[in-house]
Amino acid sequence: MKTMFLFLVLVAGTINFPVQAGKDISQSEIRKLVNRGELLSLETIISMYPEKKYGKLLDLEAERDHGTVIYEMEFLRKDGAIIELKVNARNGSLLELEVED
Repeated sequence: MKTMFLFLVLVAGTINFPVQAGKDISQSEIRKLVNRGELLSLETIISMYPEKKYGKLLDLEAERDHGTVIYEMEFLRKDGAIIELKVNARNGSLLELEVED
């Protein structure tokens, strides 16, 4: 019995479970979710984080993180610093702000 339990513990330790964090989401899926009212449009999100305050938008990506769609935006400020924002795509709330000099 102890041998069987040890075997099960060892086997369970070798199983890899998929991680959902950081999975890219396609533009077509974003459009469907926006049309259903489940996400804010990119235009709405961009208007919430204007160039006057954050700088020139360099990059915008969307990914699913533990079931939540997140827009990641990179801005270039006039002083040359890069600002990276992570925004909840459902309501536009700011989740994270990082400044890189």
